[in-house]
Amino acid sequence: MKRRTFVGLSGLATVGATLGPRRAGAGPALPPKPAPPLNPFEQEGAWYKAALHVHTTTSDGDVDVATRLAQYRKAGYQVVAVTDHWKTNDLSACSGDGFLAINSMEAHPQTGTGAPAHHFVCLDMPHPFELSKTLPAQELIDTVRKAGGKVVYAHPYWTAHSIAEMLEVGGYVAVEVYNAHCDLASRKGFSQAHVDQLFSRGILTGLTAVDDVHKSPWINTGWTMIRARSLAKADVMDAFARGCTYASCGPVIEDFRIKDGAVRLRCTPASEIRFHFDGAGGGRLQAAEGGGTLTQAEWKFAVGRKPPSWIRAEVVDPAGKHAWTNPIAVDPKA
Repeated sequence: MKRRTFVGLSGLATVGATLGPRRAGAGPALPPKPAPPLNPFEQEGAWYKAALHVHTTTSDGDVDVATRLAQYRKAGYQVVAVTDHWKTNDLSACSGDGFLAINSMEAHPQTGTGAPAHHFVCLDMPHPFELSKTLPAQELIDTVRKAGGKVVYAHPYWTAHSIAEMLEVGGYVAVEVYNAHCDLASRKGFSQAHVDQLFSRGILTGLTAVDDVHKSPWINTGWTMIRARSLAKADVMDAFARGCTYASCGPVIEDFRIKDGAVRLRCTPASEIRFHFDGAGGGRLQAAEGGGTLTQAEWKFAVGRKPPSWIRAEVVDPAGKHAWTNPIAVDPKA
């Protein structure tokens, strides 16, 4: 993550084009909308704790690659993606013994709206690999995808982005709903409003929580849980791309599913469990009473009303720490 300045206001004229059908000559066509995330709680596999936005002295972190990976192993992580700015690392000898290191990078091409640059976390990249810093944003995403990588849209609140910037590109499989560095440094780490706007446009992606660590004391403040068949890189990246994840900076989500016109969630002790969905007033809150906690919640969304098109859940524990499920598409017949 590097601070960027606005490149000017002339790009604002393109906002209308980004919100409507792409016109001839307006740049590369956007990829098709992604398939809705799978519900990881209905899939086979084990849960793996992942750090998916990590910096080292290869770019602007405070320790080298070996030290950073050792820090995360000590903190109980099984998956770490090293995402230095514009640079890959040789991690070929860093995996094994229940630990997977994934070579990745962070790139930040310009927006077409005049807003600060996009920031994309590009997971599972070859090494060595170079991306041109002059590539238009969509071409950069397309290049990453052709190389076998997966793109995450990073910290849209911190980057001062709106739905216009998020819709001018496509092909990313997840969005950072929480970025600890952005939270701890400037209190701009939460992006729930951004993702809900995206989902309500029919683009359902996975959600990640990350450290975006630059300073070692901030390790283990945001993570993504991935449910995969094994710790093999192919299985982990396939599960991630399909949305078999949830994001957290504290609570554990034990189950989340939609059945018989109701959504249900189980978790570690929480002060609030929230269900969010599309439409005006799109939220339902269940809060613990009298200073207590609750570990489950249910909302019968299909009773006497048109069901929403998607539902996600958010858990807040007594310490104020959050966890987020991915959005689940709702069967209209539910």
